[in-house]
Amino acid sequence: MPGDASERTIVIGDVHGCLEELDALLSLVSAKGGEELVFVGDLVDRGPDPVGVVRRVRELGARCVMGNHDEKHVRFAKHEARRRREPGYTNPVAMNDERTREHRMLSADDLAFLAARPTYLRLDARWVVVHGGFETGRTIEEQKNAVMLRMRHVDLLGRMVSLGQEGPLTSPWASRWQGPESVVYGHDVHDLEDPRIDHPAEGVSCYGIDTGCCFGGRLTALLLPSREIVQVSAKRAYAALRAEG
Repeated sequence: MPGDASERTIVIGDVHGCLEELDALLSLVSAKGGEELVFVGDLVDRGPDPVGVVRRVRELGARCVMGNHDEKHVRFAKHEARRRREPGYTNPVAMNDERTREHRMLSADDLAFLAARPTYLRLDARWVVVHGGFETGRTIEEQKNAVMLRMRHVDLLGRMVSLGQEGPLTSPWASRWQGPESVVYGHDVHDLEDPRIDHPAEGVSCYGIDTGCCFGGRLTALLLPSREIVQVSAKRAYAALRAEG
């Protein structure tokens, strides 16, 4: 159930396996179990301890939306199960050797946890958390899962634009979102230091809090209702910054 808006909620950006930075951030915001703790997804891949991050989030009893990287591991697992049942079947989900090794370290309980993550969460009557974003002109309930997982830019009609198709007639989705909900999201690294903040309509705010910790940036938390930003710097860059779906 959505939490009471008067209580403190800590929303944490894309962790991507950066367990040391996550523990440092939790210590900094004094997350001791008395608050609502929410993650914007993409717990896995890129960083040094993705399995440890999944297990830490599980231990904390935190809420979390599904990220596109989390969803890929869930799909990979489903096809692997079919491959084991059906000789000759080929898993169509591409994983490089490093990601495959990581995947094999995830327990059945870890994968079940990831598979059960929703694509969005309502924190209260006003605030929503999603990994990617939303198309404009549609209610949240009308949004497609693929959009909520992978959204970055929209066209003039407010529809999602595929990665690599951005141009002068496209815009970051959060600059066009008319609400009525305010949104906290991850997925798109707009900056390695500061979160992106849009106020696209009266009473509507959008906070993009993926500040690229795994790329050597920062791990960001947004504290609600105060809107305080708390961050820790990455120990180092664990992956090369690049556009990715």
